[in-house]
Amino acid sequence: MSVRDILKEKQTSLLTIEEDHNVLEATKLMVASKVGSIMVTFQGKLAGIFTERDLMRIVAEKHESLHKIKLKEVMTTQLTVASPNDEVDDVLNTMLSKRFRHMPVMEDDLIIGLISIGDAVKVKLSKTEKEMHILREYMYGSH
Repeated sequence: MSVRDILKEKQTSLLTIEEDHNVLEATKLMVASKVGSIMVTFQGKLAGIFTERDLMRIVAEKHESLHKIKLKEVMTTQLTVASPNDEVDDVLNTMLSKRFRHMPVMEDDLIIGLISIGDAVKVKLSKTEKEMHILREYMYGSH
C-alpha cells in the first residue's frame, strides 16, 4: 500500500499555519483539531512542522509566555518528507528509525498531506491480519 492510498482513506483536511504566528495560536489550532502536529508554512510553502514534542521542549526549556514565541523560532525545520508513491512499510521504518511520529507528504513542492505513525501502523496491522487469514485458510481450509 502506498502513502497515496492512506491519504485517500483519511479524508481529513491538512492543518497549516504561517511561521509568523505564535506557539499559543498553533497549540490552540492543534487542540481544536485534535491533532498532534501542524504544518508550518512561509508564503504558502512548507517551512517546518510544529509538534506536541516541540511544545513540550519549549515549556521545559524556555518558561516564557507561549504567545510571545514565534513558530519560526521553535519549529522543526530538518524534515523528512514522504512522496505519495512511497510504500507505507518504508515510511514506517523511516519514522521508527528516526524517532518521529508525523511526516509531511509532498508532491511537486506542494504539501498534499500528513501521515502519522498511527496511520502507518494501522495499515501494517490490517495487512498482517489479511495475511494471517489467508494462511489459516490455506492450512485449515475455509469454514
